[in-house]
Amino acid sequence: MRLMSLIPLTLVLALRGAALAAEYAPRVLSPHNADAYSMKTFARFHRWKDLTGDAKVYEIYKYLADRRTGIFPMGAGAWEGKDVMYDYGYIRDPVKMINVYSCGYCDMLGPTAEGIMKGMGIGPARTVNLPGLHHVVAEVFYGGKWHYLDLDLRAVFRRPDGTLASLAEARKDPSLWKGPNTPLFFPLDNLPNTRRSYADSPVEHRYGVNMGGHTMDYVLRRGESFVRWWQPQQDRWNHHPSYHQGAKLGILNRPPKGPKGKHASWSVYTHGNGRFIYRPDLTDKSEDFADSRYDAENVQPGPQGLTLRSAGTGYAVFEVRSPYVIVPRVGKYETTEDDTEACVVKMDAEAAELSVSGDNGLTWKKVDLVDGRADLTRHVAGTYGCLLKIALKGAPGQALVRSLEVTTWVQLHPASLPSLGKGVNGMHYVTGDHYGLASRVVEIRTNGSDGRDFLKYLSEPPKDFDPSRKSSRAKGRFVAKLQAPPGAKIAWFSAGGNFQTHQAGQAPKTNNTMAWAAGEPKDFKPFYKADIPAGQAHWHYNADVEVKLEKPVGRVYIEYVGNPGVNNLRIYAHCLEDRPRPATPVVITHCWTEKGAAKSKTVTVEKDEGSYEIVAEEDPVDVSIELSVPSSRKD
Repeated sequence: MRLMSLIPLTLVLALRGAALAAEYAPRVLSPHNADAYSMKTFARFHRWKDLTGDAKVYEIYKYLADRRTGIFPMGAGAWEGKDVMYDYGYIRDPVKMINVYSCGYCDMLGPTAEGIMKGMGIGPARTVNLPGLHHVVAEVFYGGKWHYLDLDLRAVFRRPDGTLASLAEARKDPSLWKGPNTPLFFPLDNLPNTRRSYADSPVEHRYGVNMGGHTMDYVLRRGESFVRWWQPQQDRWNHHPSYHQGAKLGILNRPPKGPKGKHASWSVYTHGNGRFIYRPDLTDKSEDFADSRYDAENVQPGPQGLTLRSAGTGYAVFEVRSPYVIVPRVGKYETTEDDTEACVVKMDAEAAELSVSGDNGLTWKKVDLVDGRADLTRHVAGTYGCLLKIALKGAPGQALVRSLEVTTWVQLHPASLPSLGKGVNGMHYVTGDHYGLASRVVEIRTNGSDGRDFLKYLSEPPKDFDPSRKSSRAKGRFVAKLQAPPGAKIAWFSAGGNFQTHQAGQAPKTNNTMAWAAGEPKDFKPFYKADIPAGQAHWHYNADVEVKLEKPVGRVYIEYVGNPGVNNLRIYAHCLEDRPRPATPVVITHCWTEKGAAKSKTVTVEKDEGSYEIVAEEDPVDVSIELSVPSSRKD
């Protein structure tokens, strides 16, 4: 159901305090859904934060396999980016899998479980291949032993006393297979046959298959709204070229169309969507421009809109940044040529040119407007943001931007949204990253199969680099440059990427390293050294390591040493603004139905944290949640 079809019954509640004009990582927490901003916040959920060992892991597993909160197999993986290698493109990041995609198949879900266990601090984890079954699972190590975890076939081996067994134990102990089949134990599999297949299959161990680094960061600015729906809004999803033929195309075409689980009974959801609308007031009656610009030169708000400060040239840069993947309205499933509306810019302007950057401003591409409108789908679909530059040329008052509107669509997994239940729902609005900081993120993710895309982020290139070497592109030392946005400094970062490793008994000889330096590329401090156990069964692994700085800095350099190799970079810089922000409220609107009747509640929160309640007298069906920051215009 579309939000516009609801007739709201609105209650406005003001919570005292002072909020930031721009809200950093704003989110509403529900008692029914864990905070999946990162795996650090996910670990704080009330259902498991005070548990330990088997009890903790089993509670997490129940959540991840639940029809309302879990992730599920689709039979096709989510692929991001333009790298030719699926090893680097398939998404195995737990934060993305919980919030954005929800689905894949065992080769995504096994590493995702590995990443969840490691990211929550439960213990070392690994991915386990069973080639005799063409199946992939995870194991986590604590209490001196390994424990099996399978989000694809849905199983843990849980004894009557509540203890969890390893794969090795399950292969030898028939009592662990007694059943019965339940939603949490091989719900669709013949247990005797599956047990024999497990016992007969070879076992291969892989370490570091999961990705990391992504967090649910975005900045909600004055004049901006963000609405998310639990149900698909038309046909909008990440339409990667890998979906254009074969079995994946058949899955997507099967009703309901688009991404969905291959077992309908395993989830009440398919996929959802979100929509950002940014509509700042650019006149001198508002502070919207000063509050939310990314960068600017020789421009200022005037009576009619944004104009030049002095005759000549000037520009303003605005950021488009989403924690969810930006997606188009999909046309024909066999091609991306007719995909549209991923990000649409509308602009009423004179003597102005628009350009877009997908690499943090390193390069720009001019965009033509037709009747004041530009569709940026081919520039931004499948990414998490871009920069928009509006360049003015002429005289003040004549070179002019009267109005600007940017509409951006995203894909999401509805199970991660703050849902309602029957009765009293205690909701909590929070902002900030997992350190409690009001940070914004700068992302670097390379396409290593394109040498120019890899090298443009480096201040010192590797002496031995060949993008056609699919498993060992960069060998030896090189340095990446990480620059904070104008008016900001880096407070912490996550750095890593796709690495090559030696295998089997030679795996411990893998010696890929990372180090960092502040301000200048010297006096590097090591923060990562490969530690791959013997028995590694694949040439590829991922590493993502977080570093919190003692003092924020404007620039960080990351020194990589590929030994045996680095294939892609994955870096996220979390930056703090230099200047404080004025106070403004954020408006939260929940929409749902009860027995088909439309309900809604609107809450105005005037500080960066606040609690409120929503009462559902009948079992609610969630429809949408909207966060908006009003414009500062003063008439």
